[in-house]
Amino acid sequence: MYKQVPKKQVVLTSIILAISVMGDSMIYGVLPSNLDEFGLTAGLGAGLILSANRWIRLASNTWAAKIYNRFGLKKPFYLSVVLAITSTAAYGLFQGFWPLLIARIAWGICFSIQLVSLYMVVLREDEQYRGRLMGLYNAIFRFGSLIAVLVGGILVDSIGIKISFLIIASVMILCFSIIPLLKESDTYLDSHIKQSENDRKKFQKNGGKSNTWTFLTGYRGENSAQRYKLLAVHYTRFTNTFAISGLVTATVGLLLRERIGESLDINGFALGVATLTGMVLATSWANEVGLSTYFGHISDKFGRKSVILTCLPLIIIGSSVLIIESVFVIIIVVPIVFAATTASKITLDASAGDLSSESDRSEVMSRYATWTDLGAASGPVAGYALLSVLNIQWIYLFSSLLLATGLVFYSIANKHKTQAS
Repeated sequence: MYKQVPKKQVVLTSIILAISVMGDSMIYGVLPSNLDEFGLTAGLGAGLILSANRWIRLASNTWAAKIYNRFGLKKPFYLSVVLAITSTAAYGLFQGFWPLLIARIAWGICFSIQLVSLYMVVLREDEQYRGRLMGLYNAIFRFGSLIAVLVGGILVDSIGIKISFLIIASVMILCFSIIPLLKESDTYLDSHIKQSENDRKKFQKNGGKSNTWTFLTGYRGENSAQRYKLLAVHYTRFTNTFAISGLVTATVGLLLRERIGESLDINGFALGVATLTGMVLATSWANEVGLSTYFGHISDKFGRKSVILTCLPLIIIGSSVLIIESVFVIIIVVPIVFAATTASKITLDASAGDLSSESDRSEVMSRYATWTDLGAASGPVAGYALLSVLNIQWIYLFSSLLLATGLVFYSIANKHKTQAS
């Protein structure tokens, strides 16, 4: 049934996520420059508010897998949309650390439910489309974030924070009309329950020896090669999000300020460092919106291993080159690094799905999402902590070294060509 409409269900599910994420994307753009109106001050509190959704997902991704296994697709989506609406409305209605922290935690749980469910929708499609469908979901999802940042900023400047967030929250009500169009897969759920029971019996027979591997990868099988490949995919994704999505994205503005000061003079025209930082970072979102589906197609056509072993060296070299004291190197290299990171993300997403079995798919993908969130949450924290003792150039070299460990681990785990690689 799903082969007849290989894109429709992924598009519908992605639209729900794209609409739901608008409040989260908007607060990243609005809160740092309006701390007083949120009842916050610069410092640890504001940082915790912005990162709380990622930290809670280290636990809620596992909850989301269990919720999906128990209740299927539609019911959890209704709950997640309620959480998205209430958390977004709370950004406008409440001030102070604790109300906003609770709202951010609620959003983190919402995102876990939606992302794990979306992975399940993609993975029940024909495997030959997997990379393209992962790219399609990523493009739609990031387009929602992009619209929220652009429109949200205009709304806040025009009508204020409270009304702006309430408007965005009201838009999310549209998601309730999309959820009934989603198709439950009863045969998938029945098959999952039966196979999960078989896996539990095997696990009990083996005396729980797979417990550590299950914790690290979500995989409950006994195939050691499969375990190492999954762990390599998870760890490689962690290094990417830690070094690029976390550390580089959080510190590139500081790097630019160190290179050019407050502005860059181009033939008499002064370009402010904040504007230049925004332009450089915007290439990340532009890559994800414009190129994700294309990168997914390349992954399907040429194989996951080929794409990853091409992209990772580009990311490592690019991160290392950023230590060169030239602003134009940053302007040229960072977009290339972001493009390679997007390609590797889409391919690693698909690889995790390839290596999962129908019986443990939700657990594997939830664990993959947790490794992703761990890197994205800890990267900025580690970056700014290291800045107190190291020069920023050494931090970028550290990120390159970490990325290299991911490349080495992935290469060793995939040294023998297999169908899933």
